[in-house]
Amino acid sequence: MPEIVAQYWEELEGGRVKCTLCPRECQIPPGGKGFCLVRKNKNGKLYTSIYGEITSANYDPVEKKPLYHFYPGSVIFSIGTNGCNLDCKSCQNWEISRRETARQLFTPEMAAEYAGRYGSIGIAYTYNDPIIWFEYVKDAAKKVKEAGLKNVMVTNGNINLKALKELLPLIDAFNVDLKGMDKEYYLKFSAFPNPNVWEVCEEIKKAGKHLELTKLIVPGFDQFTPEYFERFGKWIAENLGKDVPIHYSRFFPAYKLMDTPPTPVEVIDMAYDVTKEYLYYVYVGNVIEPERESTYCPACGALLVRRVGYNVDVLFTPDGKCPECGRPVDFVF
Repeated sequence: MPEIVAQYWEELEGGRVKCTLCPRECQIPPGGKGFCLVRKNKNGKLYTSIYGEITSANYDPVEKKPLYHFYPGSVIFSIGTNGCNLDCKSCQNWEISRRETARQLFTPEMAAEYAGRYGSIGIAYTYNDPIIWFEYVKDAAKKVKEAGLKNVMVTNGNINLKALKELLPLIDAFNVDLKGMDKEYYLKFSAFPNPNVWEVCEEIKKAGKHLELTKLIVPGFDQFTPEYFERFGKWIAENLGKDVPIHYSRFFPAYKLMDTPPTPVEVIDMAYDVTKEYLYYVYVGNVIEPERESTYCPACGALLVRRVGYNVDVLFTPDGKCPECGRPVDFVF
């Protein structure tokens, strides 16, 4: 598709432009592009070069996003394109997020059509980061919503709040990748100097949208102490709510960290145990521990959802209650 004029930018002197979509706020010279690679200055105007173009598409279990409390056991159509506003040292999808590759036409109308096939509940904007795909995500999400389907964003969560508020009415669920709890972590690990992910999470929750968090635990960047993981649990409980799930994921060598060893399993287990003191729902990923991937009732401990990999058994009642004590479950279903 032809490149289209982007949203969220300002003109500067000398033909430069400032992109205001995310807190990085790149100042881009004529002929240049932002850190994300795909927002480009052409003759003093900011264009998006990825509108209606994808690099990746698949029908995935919704648990793969990961979303454990949003239509458990469902399938969701997932798409991605090129570009990202972060450069995480362990990026699993760096081939498409930090490079421009061959892309294929995929209009918003096509997105809505494919989102409803094969029992899919809707569409997930994922693989790279959908923040920098803003214009397309907004238009596709409108079409998907008109079709009576669901929209999901899997994102690093660093977007300026004005742009976020434009998306919020269209998106049903978010998984936000919470890299760390301070700006220093983001600069060291993701080359991002001014994150606002914490405020974004608060806005998502305030808007009544379903929210889950993912935290990759990386040797050499994360501290392997109980006090370190207490910080995550306390902040989530106090600012988002005890019902917001967090997924702790085990690191394996990737991208710029090929010589870094995998995270010890005992560290993943410690993070789980510590954070469970503050939150109802904590999960582990990239390890084989079905008991720590399953969901239990916060009131009585009854098993609500059994997960073994992507095999999911929903055990709460059809009207959304614990089968043992009757407590309403914290699920969208």
